[in-house]
Amino acid sequence: MSNQKVTDEIILEGFRSLAEAMANGFDRVDRRFEQVEARLAQMETRFAQLESRMMRRFDEIIARLDDHERRIGALETRS
Repeated sequence: MSNQKVTDEIILEGFRSLAEAMANGFDRVDRRFEQVEARLAQMETRFAQLESRMMRRFDEIIARLDDHERRIGALETRS
């Protein structure tokens, strides 16, 4: 135990220090969440780009298959 008397000012300073430490901690957590949200937004954008690219590729394949069917049909009518 300390012989020092605890005054209201000492208690208030302790609460101020605690409040400051908590605010700093929450600010760090908030910044981290903002970083995570930004990264998720980048991933969503990239996913949408890849999905669009995949759908274009499927459309190209379907067009090629349709062309093959047309050409095969034309060849079969010649026989």
